[in-house]
Amino acid sequence: MKLLLWGAGGHAKVVLDIARATGAFTDIGFLDDAEKRESCFRGCPILGSLSCWRSWSGTDPGHFVVSIGCNQTRASRYRAAVQEGLPAATLVHPSAILSPSATLGEGTVVMARAVIQADVRVGRNCIINTGAIVEHDCVIGDHVHLAPGAVLGGSVRVGEFALVGMGAKVLRGAQIGEGAVVGAGAVVLHEVPAYSTAIGVPARIAGCSVAEREAARPSGAVS
Repeated sequence: MKLLLWGAGGHAKVVLDIARATGAFTDIGFLDDAEKRESCFRGCPILGSLSCWRSWSGTDPGHFVVSIGCNQTRASRYRAAVQEGLPAATLVHPSAILSPSATLGEGTVVMARAVIQADVRVGRNCIINTGAIVEHDCVIGDHVHLAPGAVLGGSVRVGEFALVGMGAKVLRGAQIGEGAVVGAGAVVLHEVPAYSTAIGVPARIAGCSVAEREAARPSGAVS
C-alpha cells in the first residue's frame, strides 16, 4: 500500500519514521507546497502539489496523512485531500499503548510512547505527540494537537483545533474549548474557554481575541 505525506518539514520527519515503523506501506511519497523543492526528502520522492498524486499512485490510490504541525494548516490540507478522493490513513507508532476500546479518527497520528486509555474517542486529523497520555473516557475533537508529554485526566473534553502544550496537565473532567491553547507546563483545573490561551499553575486565562478565533477556523475547514 502506498502512502502520501503532505508536508516535508520537521514534523514530517517524525511522521515518516512512524509510517516506516508500522511496516504497512510499500511506497511513501511527499506532497509539498513550497515554491522551492528538493526532489527527495529522507529517501522519499517529493512529488509536488496535490495534483501530482494520481500519476504517482497508478492503480494503487494509496492513503494520505497530513504531516504538518499547525492545526489550521493541517485541517485545510486534510480537507483538500479528502475532496480529491484520497482516503486518510491512521498511523500509530508500535511503542504507543492503545486500549482496544479507544477509537481514532481518520488521519490521526499517534507518536512513540503515547498512551490512550479505555473508551477514549479521538477525532480526525489529530496529533497525539510523543509521550502524551490520554486517560479513560476523554473526547478529543478534530484537528487537535496534544504536544509531547501532555497529560489529560479522565473524562476531559477537548474541542476541535485546540492545542495542549508540552508537558501541560488537564485534570479530570476539565473542558478545553474549541481553538483554545494550553501553554507548555500549564495545569488546567476546570475550563479553558474557546479561542483563549491559558498559562501557568494553576492555569489562568492570558488572552482571547477575535483574530485568534478567525484564524482557528479557516474558510471551508473540515468540522
